[in-house]
Amino acid sequence: MVKIIGTLNTFLFHLMRNLFRKIASSIRYKLMALMLTVMILPLLLLIVFSINVSQSNYEKEVVSSNDSRIILAGKYLDEKLKESDKVLFASLIDEKLVPSISQINDENIPLDYSTLNYIQDKLSTIYYGNEHIDGVSIYAKESQKIYSLKDDDFKVSKLSSKNGANWSNLRRSPYYSFESSPPNQGFTLTRSIIRFENRKIVGGISLDVNWNIIDSVIKMLKSERESFVYVLDNQGHILYNPNQVKKNSVDFQKMIKPINDSNQSESHLKMNNGYLFFKKAFNNKVAIVKVVPEKMLLNGVTKTLVLGIIISVLSILLTVILSIVVSLRTTKPIIQLVDAMQEVEGKNFDIKIKTVREDEIGLLEKRFSLMIYRIKELIDKEYKSEIATKEAQFKALQAQINPHFLYNTLQLVGGMAVAHNADKIYSVISALSDMFRYITGKQGDMVLIEHEIEHIKNYLYIQNLRFEGKVRTDIFMEEDTEGYMIPMLTIQPLVENAFNHGFEQKMGLWKLSVEVQKVFEDIEITITDNGVGIPDEKLKDLREDIKSTSNPLNTKGSIGIKNVAARIRLYFGNDYGLDISSEVGKGTQIVIRIPARMTLEDLK
Repeated sequence: MVKIIGTLNTFLFHLMRNLFRKIASSIRYKLMALMLTVMILPLLLLIVFSINVSQSNYEKEVVSSNDSRIILAGKYLDEKLKESDKVLFASLIDEKLVPSISQINDENIPLDYSTLNYIQDKLSTIYYGNEHIDGVSIYAKESQKIYSLKDDDFKVSKLSSKNGANWSNLRRSPYYSFESSPPNQGFTLTRSIIRFENRKIVGGISLDVNWNIIDSVIKMLKSERESFVYVLDNQGHILYNPNQVKKNSVDFQKMIKPINDSNQSESHLKMNNGYLFFKKAFNNKVAIVKVVPEKMLLNGVTKTLVLGIIISVLSILLTVILSIVVSLRTTKPIIQLVDAMQEVEGKNFDIKIKTVREDEIGLLEKRFSLMIYRIKELIDKEYKSEIATKEAQFKALQAQINPHFLYNTLQLVGGMAVAHNADKIYSVISALSDMFRYITGKQGDMVLIEHEIEHIKNYLYIQNLRFEGKVRTDIFMEEDTEGYMIPMLTIQPLVENAFNHGFEQKMGLWKLSVEVQKVFEDIEITITDNGVGIPDEKLKDLREDIKSTSNPLNTKGSIGIKNVAARIRLYFGNDYGLDISSEVGKGTQIVIRIPARMTLEDLK
């Protein structure tokens, strides 16, 4: 109950704080607050008072009735235990029992038929005489044999460590011993069989009784549908759980201590989530426990609560309707403004608000329309600026052809002309012409990978002639990759860097390979050389330059690696670009990664 009141107080606090804020800033809310206060506040006070009184009275009634029921349940439990013990005791008053189990015979020689038949008949009489008995056993101490009848099956077995635990504690006590442990659904009563003449223990007899022997009293005890009944041992373990819900909501390991410490054999405990009623039985070895959840206690005030809610809802609805009628003229333009904001959130910047109002709301509508117009202008300006930036970057890249390479090529052509090698001169000039045609052509920023590779072949052809016998090149292009698109002049700057920096001081044969492959939804172009490699510190700086997005065109003398990386990010986003790895003395590898979704067909 305290928890309910605390929750209600917190709710009312937040509600009142928000209402005061709105009332201070709006005439509409001032009017609504006045009407709501006059009509709802007395009603809420009446409902809270009724709930408190009903809850208190119902809680007392539940405690009183369950205290009486738990006492009756405990008495019934002890009575059933006495009935089961009477069955055991009656079995001992049999003059043939002691002689029958006292016969010592070799385990290889069968027991006398009449004796065995007598024991079986005695067990059957006990077993079939009570529907709640799951099993009955007789232990012969001298022969170390156990005669048992369980599940309609009569057995004679030798005492072992597995089945001897129940018989190791036999005493000359005139009372029974009680045992029950989870997960068994029953309890065991055991009595010693004592020879009258010398008071010597000659064996024992035990009954396995099912806990369903007390189902009738449990049914009486479960007077509420939401309640739960359990049988616990003095350690807090559940010995019997007749409830349909197997998962209990109470930690009996914690609750068993106050139950054991209680001086009363029956009582109840108040928990955070309800009540726990208990009655100790079987010489305080077990306790029958009933749990009444807190939600069940709330059911007693449900009718009062429902009636109060109905009245409150009707009153609130009436008040809200009147408030809407009064404040409609004020709220309508605000709703229109909210709708316009939602349109803008959906990227519709063509929305226009027409207003003839001259008050604060009219001023807000006019300023909103002006703001949307300026935002649209800024977006158009930014979009056009981005396109112009891309075009300017590409034109600048096209203009940065290495003059040193052209000079060397022309020098080569002059030398070949002197030697009168006309065929090779033609091949070189043809390759050079194709390269100029590719660079200065009008095919646009994006070209087919096939054309980019042809451009690289022309470049490498000239370099092979220039460094004849000193360089070996290899180009591999995976089938069906030639139709994908790539930014123009992406591969050549990286290949050129291999000659200018990787092979410049390299002794021996130069090796360079270009591989084009499709990896899942991406295209990967790998450029590998066996040049001198890049020192670790310089490689670290180079990787940071590649990742940097500032001044992408700030290179000196050539279309650099940083420019290539910046162009790829510009076209495809930051998820794509270059990965570079190098080892001094072994070479360098650069991997270009671009999306494979941009085929020529897609562009069309």
